[in-house]
Amino acid sequence: MKYLKDIQEPGMGTWYFEIDIDGVAYRQMVYHDDGICITSNRKHPLYHFMLAEHPLDAKEPYYKEISQTEFEELWHEQLQLGVEDWNRTQSLFPVGTRVEGYIEGFFPQGTLINLLEPQAVGITDTSALKSKTPAEWMYPRYRVIAEVSGYDEVNQWVRLTLAEVRGSQYEMAEVI
Repeated sequence: MKYLKDIQEPGMGTWYFEIDIDGVAYRQMVYHDDGICITSNRKHPLYHFMLAEHPLDAKEPYYKEISQTEFEELWHEQLQLGVEDWNRTQSLFPVGTRVEGYIEGFFPQGTLINLLEPQAVGITDTSALKSKTPAEWMYPRYRVIAEVSGYDEVNQWVRLTLAEVRGSQYEMAEVI
């Protein structure tokens, strides 16, 4: 993995990325000038799950390569701000529990599942989900049931297995 920093024009904040060899972003942070930080592992009210959608070219002059340590320190700082929510999520979703939620989005790590509790995000294997789901159901808000198999401590996500898309969508009133 490579770690990049991009200082945007004034008012746009400082952007940090973790990218793979192909430039695909796995984690992202945006530190705004007002002190607010948006991270890719948590849903933001305005920006949803913010993660670069296209591969980044680390050779572009506006990117500065930084150390993994620098990135991880900033990431850890943000994780600590949500540690109470994370502890609550783990207690609500113990390993082995059957859960329900809906597709929130698709990341390189897998399919993000909203677990219908504040700040509770699940992650499941996209290829496994696709293999047994009609293509027309592989969209946000489609209902999913799954089993908790563990925890992704790096992103504070609940790992899900045996996920199945149910073929109906949550209405907007249900997801707010």
